[in-house]
Amino acid sequence: MKEKKAPDIKEIMADYDKAVEFLANTPAEVWENIGTKTALSVFEDTTENIPAYKRFLQNEKFDPKQIKTMDSFFEIPVSDKYNYVQPFGFNEINSVQAGKNLYSFSLSSGTADDPTIWPRYIQYEDFLPSVFDVFMRQYWNIDKKSSLVLNAFAMGPWIAGFCVHQALRPLTQKYKLTMGTTGADIESIIYAISKISQYYDQTIIMSYPTFARTILDRLEQTGINIKKLNLKMFIAGEGHTVEWRQYINKMTSGNKNDLISIIDGYGVTDTGLAGQGSALTNLIRDLAFKDEKLSKSLFGEANSVPSLFQYNPGNYFIEEYNGEILFTTKATTPLIRYNIHDRGGIIKFREMESILANHGYDYKRLIKKAGLPLSIISQQPFVYCFGRRDDTIIIGGANIFPEQIAPALFNEKVKDIHSFKLTTKFDKKQHQLSYAILELKSGITYKKNQLVRLKNKYHNTILNRLLKTSSDYAVSYKADPKYADIIIEIFENGQGPFASDSSRTKPRLILKK
Repeated sequence: MKEKKAPDIKEIMADYDKAVEFLANTPAEVWENIGTKTALSVFEDTTENIPAYKRFLQNEKFDPKQIKTMDSFFEIPVSDKYNYVQPFGFNEINSVQAGKNLYSFSLSSGTADDPTIWPRYIQYEDFLPSVFDVFMRQYWNIDKKSSLVLNAFAMGPWIAGFCVHQALRPLTQKYKLTMGTTGADIESIIYAISKISQYYDQTIIMSYPTFARTILDRLEQTGINIKKLNLKMFIAGEGHTVEWRQYINKMTSGNKNDLISIIDGYGVTDTGLAGQGSALTNLIRDLAFKDEKLSKSLFGEANSVPSLFQYNPGNYFIEEYNGEILFTTKATTPLIRYNIHDRGGIIKFREMESILANHGYDYKRLIKKAGLPLSIISQQPFVYCFGRRDDTIIIGGANIFPEQIAPALFNEKVKDIHSFKLTTKFDKKQHQLSYAILELKSGITYKKNQLVRLKNKYHNTILNRLLKTSSDYAVSYKADPKYADIIIEIFENGQGPFASDSSRTKPRLILKK
């Protein structure tokens, strides 16, 4: 019996009505089957056509011919930036060639080492306008409302601003939609909104959560009535808490439980736009925030609710491996079981249904109660993410590692610092604040006025170090020097957050919220 041909998702997504019907009516089991075919197809194509991947498998003493079923797929060696991307040349790992047919490229942040150049494949990323078209029509009615859309992601060789521009440009020709490529230039953003937002039914801001929050503050300071903007947001590049979204909802519309005004994306330079938030993911996060038992059943960590997205298995096969997320995708560079070292996992749609039901939640009833149609629900699988590894904080979309800060504190000129930790907190108005917490050496104490001078000294030292070592952080700081700044706290040896370090062979350098 001839196997039924898989649907052409790209073709379906190009037609709004077909896309909505397909997304609403395709069962979870079909999406899973599509994901299986994606994984095996990408592996077969990559082993045949990418020289570096052939050598990678040879180095791992792995025979690709043994992969014939999905069960055997999980025996393929895990790759990452360090054992696959960095050891080989750019033209060896990509199916397009620099100097020949490379369309464009993005740079990773280079926070831990040199930035990585990632190719952008127009033939694998031309689906972005359709993705934005569908969710912006479903959630924000851009086909019926005139829209001022500000692309407030940092412009330059980074993925977010470029891809959002690519996604929005065709939509300006279909709808009453005006795109402003302001980048993360706060003055241009405020000026544009103050001068022309009055001519539009709604204003849409696309940016990082931290910077989006800064934009709202400046709008208030300028005297603009935020609620009159009918504001919508697409955010990506860093996670945000449930409290953050609820606070911003209340600030912009008065309804903290709004499920569709703020939509987030799971964008990674290595893989592209891998997942997207939805009304359903916002609902589930809200429920998990209120219900610790539900949160633990879903995510295994009851003390925090991670970012949650749904993803298209036709573009990405995602799996959980030792508490981290692996990607198999043909988008950008072909990648097989590739670990970006984000902590998280996947939840199949039926599994999500079952967990919600076991905790007494009828998600369909709750979606309808929110005034939304059931057609807004897709049965695509879920991927959740706590953040990039355990040794990272994210500031304005920039990954900040302890390795960047350590040289500023551990050198022959510094005589009084024993250790340090990094963390982020939120103030009462849900601004994210970033801290470097310093521990003095044993036997060293300072008076109050001396501590003030010491905080200023190490603030400048650490800030200058970050500005020099992270291009992403430098952009974030330039755009938002207030909330991308580092706050210094100092404790005596073994006190405060350092009290538990004596019982550990390795101190925790990151304090999780």
